[in-house]
Parts: sequence; structure tokens; C-alpha cells
Amino acid sequence: MASLESRAFNLFLKLIRKKSFLKKQFDFGKFDFYTSPVPPKGVYEACTVERSESAGRNVFTLFPKGNPTGKHILYLHGGAYVQNFVKQHWSFLATLVESLQCTIIAPDYPLAPRHTYRDSFDMVVPLYQELVNAVPPRDLIVMGDSAGGGFALALIQYLSTQTIPLPSQLFLFSPWLDITLKNPAILEIDSRDPFLGIDGLKRAGKAYAGSAPPELYLLSPINGPMNMLPEVYLFVGSNDIMVADARKLKRILTEKNVPIQYREYEDMIHVWMFLNFPESKKARSEIIEFIRDR
Repeated sequence: MASLESRAFNLFLKLIRKKSFLKKQFDFGKFDFYTSPVPPKGVYEACTVERSESAGRNVFTLFPKGNPTGKHILYLHGGAYVQNFVKQHWSFLATLVESLQCTIIAPDYPLAPRHTYRDSFDMVVPLYQELVNAVPPRDLIVMGDSAGGGFALALIQYLSTQTIPLPSQLFLFSPWLDITLKNPAILEIDSRDPFLGIDGLKRAGKAYAGSAPPELYLLSPINGPMNMLPEVYLFVGSNDIMVADARKLKRILTEKNVPIQYREYEDMIHVWMFLNFPESKKARSEIIEFIRDR
């Protein structure tokens, strides 16, 4: 059974009708609610933060204040491809830096509706190339949550078609794997999900795709090449509509003998690992241990 804190938060999300928020953002044309485009003060207290630019966009690098281990994480944030970082992202990243003494690179990649996936890839692919030229692939990890999880998988799939070394680990947190949302199992889960609304997500996916077909694997990586992936670590909750395609991805990777560590937390919602439930703390501990063990 889910913790009391988790159940209370579920009720809160239902009371404020969180599922409708993304659709309303499109209705009003505003996508900066609750965002934190730059690291808040607390992150600077926990880490050393440097800001640089790539393709005219901010790139934030979080360094440990102690001796770095050499581990580097490229982190792609979620937000349905239309929203920037939120405070919970920064808190999670600071926790990883402090716990692992790793370095995290977090790009403010281009967002819809002003930009499409082409702009996002045009920024992040060269950034990854610079990173892999400076860091041995065994010390390189790619991570992403929600839309950023879909982007992370699509990025690795694209890199696997090029002569570019892949990272040693790929972490996906509540990933958005198919912007068409056509998996029929999604409708079965929808009534249990207090966080994500299908209508708003479809509008966001369409905006991110631009004129490209939404089935394209760079947009919907569930359709992409899987054979060359590094080990995948996938965390998802059973009350998240994204779990439908997460289960599908697990089946695909298992059939293709791609190593995957799959963690589906009962009764958890979208990106619960960034919150402060007992289940959130357990997931964060698992994530940290997976990196330490490697």
C-alpha cells in the first residue's frame, strides 16, 4: 500500500485538477508556471555551479564541492517538451552530486511551441559529442525524466546509428516514450493517474513534432532501434499513464536481450522519485546504488 504522504498528495492533485494544467497552458499560451530555469540558491550551497552556452542556450554544470569521482551525467529534464526545469529537478540533481561526487551537465534545450525536436537535437547532439570526447564512455551516464526520458532514449538511439561512443548507463524516469499516446492500455490507467492529462500531452507532442510524423523514433523512441543500447534503468509508477509504454519497452528490450533494470512502484504517480514520500527516498537510494555498483 502506498504511504500516507503519497495518498494525501494524490488527493491534492485531484482537488486542484492537475490533469488539466497542461491543456490550460496551451489555452493561455503560457508555459512558465512553477518553472525554475536557473538553479535556486540551495543548489549553489550544495554544489559548484557553472553556466555556459551552447547554440545560444544555457548549459548548467554542477560540480561536487569535494573530490569528483570522474562520473559525468548528461541530464535532460522533463516538462512535456514545453516547460523548463522545476525546483524538484534541481534538488534531485544536487542530491546526486552530493551523494556520488559526480558532475552533472544540464542543458536548457529548446522547447515547443517556439521550437521543435530538430532544434533540441541540434543543440544536444554536439553537446554530447563534446562530452564524450572529454569523458571516457565508462564514466558517462545519460538520464532523463518524462519528456526528457523520451528525449534521452531517442538521443541514444540516434547516437547508436552514428560512429559516436555510447554512455555506460541510461536512466529513464517515468519516460514519455510515444507522443501519439496510442497504446490502448493508457486509457485503462488514465482514471488512476491524477497528474497527466491526455489532451494536453497530445497538444504538446504535436507542437514538439512540428511537421514531422509523430511516429518518428526521434519523437516516439518506442519505435526506434534498440539493439545497441547500453544498460537501461527504468523507474515508473503504476498510477502513471506512461507505465503502459514503459511495460512495452521492457518487453521489447527483454526480447532483444538488452540489459534492463525495471522498477515499477505500486500506486506511484508520474515522477514521484523527485518528491518526499518514503517511496521517493527509496527510489533515489536505488538510483544512487545502481550508479555506485557500476
